[in-house]
Amino acid sequence: YARGGSAFGGKSQELVDKNREELGLPPDAKLVMYTGHLYEWKGAGTLLAASRSPKFQNKNIRFVFVGGTKYDIARFQKQASGVENILILGHRPYSEIPKYLAAADVLVLPNSGKFEISRTQTSPLKLFEYMASNRPIIASDLPSIREILDESTALLAEPDNPGSLADGIFTILNDENLGRKIAENAGRKAREYTWEKRAQKVISAIRGALTQSRI
Repeated sequence: YARGGSAFGGKSQELVDKNREELGLPPDAKLVMYTGHLYEWKGAGTLLAASRSPKFQNKNIRFVFVGGTKYDIARFQKQASGVENILILGHRPYSEIPKYLAAADVLVLPNSGKFEISRTQTSPLKLFEYMASNRPIIASDLPSIREILDESTALLAEPDNPGSLADGIFTILNDENLGRKIAENAGRKAREYTWEKRAQKVISAIRGALTQSRI
């Protein structure tokens, strides 16, 4: 669930510029960002493969990976050898994540469909943070993701398919109206998933159960 939401929301060019400057990110590039672990089931490798698409070559586009353990980062860097349009930034303090999200043009949730945990069980915290950041999201079309997102709140790509993911990223980067629309819809929906809303639902359920027990 989004942690309150206030730290993540809002996008203005001034805010984008400020965050990029503070974080040392390219000021003028389009930034396609993934935050989180680099485990295989998270699908970061699919995004890495998508970054190699001819669609993104010789263009001012950077694929940014934030997060991962030292071991996974080292493994991922080997996989990324020779790819010039990516930035592997490694682990960052959680307090900085809102700034990274605010600096992005597109946020990617490329979960793999090859693993049961990813396909049907996961509801990643970063999904809600992505939604609360008011950035356009492209995500894998999986049952676990569709519990929260649909075509009105994200662009959904075929899992484990770098070509499908690349097509979706390219579409969002080149259709500002679409990106704005799904980002705004996701931002509104994120407010349903704040810790405060979750707590209210739990309290209501407990009160309902207590009422029933007295009948």
